[in-house]
Amino acid sequence: MNYSLKGRTVIITGITDSSSLALVIAKECKQLGANLICTGLGKTEFHQNLSEAGLSFLDRTYSDFTKTVKEELGEDAITFPLDVTIQANIDSFADFLHSNHIKVHSLLHSIAMDKTIRQGKVKPIMSISREEFMDAMNVSAFSLLALTQSFYQRNVMVEGGSIVALSYLGAERVVSHPYKNIGVAKSALERLVKEMAMELGKEKQIQVNAIRFSPYRASKAGSAIEGLEQAEINCELLAPLGNASAKDLAEEVAYLFRPGNRITGEIRHVDGGYHIRG
Repeated sequence: MNYSLKGRTVIITGITDSSSLALVIAKECKQLGANLICTGLGKTEFHQNLSEAGLSFLDRTYSDFTKTVKEELGEDAITFPLDVTIQANIDSFADFLHSNHIKVHSLLHSIAMDKTIRQGKVKPIMSISREEFMDAMNVSAFSLLALTQSFYQRNVMVEGGSIVALSYLGAERVVSHPYKNIGVAKSALERLVKEMAMELGKEKQIQVNAIRFSPYRASKAGSAIEGLEQAEINCELLAPLGNASAKDLAEEVAYLFRPGNRITGEIRHVDGGYHIRG
């Protein structure tokens, strides 16, 4: 079995700064020889009628992202500004790949957003608005389909490629800490994984899988979730192997990205076995 990713192009979404899980995964792929293309939120021609504060946020976010990528992954890592809520921006990214004759072998979907999580508090499900629900679903779930569709339409993803989406046990059950709205979106993400695995597998031998990871507070996303610190402690005690590390997750993603595997449509667990607990 070939575990090398040498010469293979891997798209990494979801890097925000040096604490990002996506960055650990990118480092693992680079170590195995992959060519990296990293996307991050930033100002584009498709952002219209934004306030000065909004534009400043996009500039600052993209600057932090590119600085992290270049420092941690090297100058040869390609960066591209991507807002997955704007279809034209997604299509411009796919056009960039197509016009530069870049064929994609693997895609990491590590994007999520939930406006009901604010200042460490999670909004009760019965008070969530339609807009908040749809925003979380759009960014955290539909973006996987939107990206893949755009690649598919331009034939930039190779046959036998691999897509991996990051998820969490809260997609399946009500977990010990408030996960609520984002859990519903992650559930939709996992359902999409299975449908896409069926269609893309039949048509192009492309594998599509999701991974549920242990509670993880080191990232910006994790640190914003109420009760996650206690969940991390509890899972460490209750999981047969204790909590998984970011390196464990990265190695599993790289394993699924390797050429020649026959794994698809799976919701895999990298959580030290916590998911088997009653």
